[in-house]
Amino acid sequence: MKRMYTERHNKAGRILLNAIYNGANSNDICMADVGSQQRCEDDEAPYVGLNHVPADMLPPQADQGTEEHARWLRTKRPDIMLCNMQGHSQADIGQHDILIVELKTCPDTRPTDQMTAARQQHEELVERLVERGYQRDNIKIYPILLGVSGIYAAHTINTLEQLGVQRDAALSCARQLHTLMVQQLHSVVTNRRHL
Repeated sequence: MKRMYTERHNKAGRILLNAIYNGANSNDICMADVGSQQRCEDDEAPYVGLNHVPADMLPPQADQGTEEHARWLRTKRPDIMLCNMQGHSQADIGQHDILIVELKTCPDTRPTDQMTAARQQHEELVERLVERGYQRDNIKIYPILLGVSGIYAAHTINTLEQLGVQRDAALSCARQLHTLMVQQLHSVVTNRRHL
């Protein structure tokens, strides 16, 4: 079941990544944890090539190079992250905008817990980015909540627009996410009955 949930999440992430990639902020995508290159190609989604926060965006750590540090990089990675330099140099990181996108599946009628979890999940990452020199006010977390039966939060379209996706493309993305969740719900229920 866990593999099924992970693949459902990654498929939704690839739909979301494709919408962002085809929007105004495509050049700002710096990482995406949405599955393998083959899965991205199969779903006609872009493959970013990096599935964790770029090391040069984080401050040096005392445990760098250890298994503990590698575990932190694996577990504290957002689904998608964008870094907008706004015409500033790479060295002037205090002016860069960091957009952290976290996709969460939640009960259709109780999304609040997952909204909170999405924000809390990346608090330590935000702290490390601030320690590196990025401005806290320029770091934004954008949770995208999907109900298990396909309902998406009313603010999803606005969130996608804030991520550079045109309104029509945002509506199309939301419909694709809805369809995916409805299709996957049938698989989840069928598999649970067989357990």
